[in-house]
Amino acid sequence: MKGKAIESLDGKISIRYEDIANVCMTGSIYALLQYILLMDEDTVKHRTCYMVGNAVTEDISSRLPAVHFKGKQTGTIWTPSRWFYKLYLRMIRDNRFPFLKSAKIYGLDLGFIGPLIGKQDYSLLSDGPLCMSQNMQADSPEYLKQVKKQTTFWGHLEGLLYGDVAIRTWGNNDQCKEFYMTEVNKSVAFKDKPVHIKSLQQMWDESTPSKRDFIRYVFDVSDSDIELLSSRKIIFLTQPMIDDRILTENEYVSVLKDIFSHYDLSQVLLKLHPRDTFDYKRYFPQVAIYDKTVNMQLLVLMGTNVERAVTICSTSINSFPESVEADWYGVEGNPKLKSFFGKPVPNRKFNQI
Repeated sequence: MKGKAIESLDGKISIRYEDIANVCMTGSIYALLQYILLMDEDTVKHRTCYMVGNAVTEDISSRLPAVHFKGKQTGTIWTPSRWFYKLYLRMIRDNRFPFLKSAKIYGLDLGFIGPLIGKQDYSLLSDGPLCMSQNMQADSPEYLKQVKKQTTFWGHLEGLLYGDVAIRTWGNNDQCKEFYMTEVNKSVAFKDKPVHIKSLQQMWDESTPSKRDFIRYVFDVSDSDIELLSSRKIIFLTQPMIDDRILTENEYVSVLKDIFSHYDLSQVLLKLHPRDTFDYKRYFPQVAIYDKTVNMQLLVLMGTNVERAVTICSTSINSFPESVEADWYGVEGNPKLKSFFGKPVPNRKFNQI
């Protein structure tokens, strides 16, 4: 292992294996932002290997100091290509990524990340505001799905092939030693493990000017972006309803038409979810769209003049200060949305529409 190094995309050596202290594994830009804010600047730039998924776009990953692995989408959860891809990662992990045995692992444990974690201990980062409260309660659809999977033949097989962390995700296993949340969460997965809570705002306030500049560089946030976000009074936070196969296109368009009927669309700007590829302009040409893969939370930290935030049930609405009106449409009127999301509610003052 000594002497080997990770090369940046332009071929320059960015970090040697023996210098890797941490590995940040994430398919979420929220967790990536949290990690960068959480760690000191030297660790972020010179002591961390990043292993990221598709939601961390090339625009972002190319600006990170050391990306040693870029996960890929290989189909839905039950397609053979996805199973073989995870098995492939399990087989190559120890030889290709020997530093995983000694470095401290921070990140998420979903998708391709489980086989890469293997039997190593790790610390779970946040997948978004209130992610554990929403997904890992005893009656949450995600938690119930996980419990059921552990009793099935395919669940047992996946556990044998990829390891326990591949089927007991969201830190609900013995390998997850601690949790890093950006606000108070409640979860059956916490048990008696340490839960560290520090808001993005607090970490941003504590960051040096050079670290803030580095974050703006990584996520490619410019002054013109902030101007665009402040140019319209209403922001709608989208969710990947079609990409995640929650709703059909017709169903989603029907939901959107109902929501948008309450607003002047010339004042509406859509903030696209990183995984949302739906063509909104096809149906709603009047709206403006911000499609950069940037956390809404980071944009709020940098300052916007939005007066009203609107969403179906995106927890990103919690990122806005109380001075911003929050319109929450929720999932109660749609059985598909309710089945997928459970009963989410914002952790702030809001208007139930």
